[in-house]
Amino acid sequence: MPSAANIVLADSVPVNHTYEPVEIDPANSLFLERTLPDTSAGFEALRLGFARSTPGRPTNRVSMRLDIPYEQVVDGVTVVHSIARYNGTITLPDTMSATDRLNFATLIQNLHANSVVKGYTSTLAPVY
Repeated sequence: MPSAANIVLADSVPVNHTYEPVEIDPANSLFLERTLPDTSAGFEALRLGFARSTPGRPTNRVSMRLDIPYEQVVDGVTVVHSIARYNGTITLPDTMSATDRLNFATLIQNLHANSVVKGYTSTLAPVY
């Protein structure tokens, strides 16, 4: 198994957010971005998981969760006042070829980059 590496994601500015491996287990890995917050509760967290197919469930599952906490100072104390969260699961039939999985992953990437799909989140006003 390869060693875990940092995961760098750019936002819209673009500013890179570097998620460092903290807990690494294929079933549930945790990566943290520790440079921006005032408190550890404000660390951005990326969780990645993988569950292999079984005889009773012939699908592989990939899970992703991204938590972005937002801090504010209340009565001189820094607290997390809200968290934006993305939680997604990809289900891949065990019979898919590597090429089919790559094509599917690319479709998902392009789905998230699509302007109509981004409008659902960025402007809270879906455009058709």
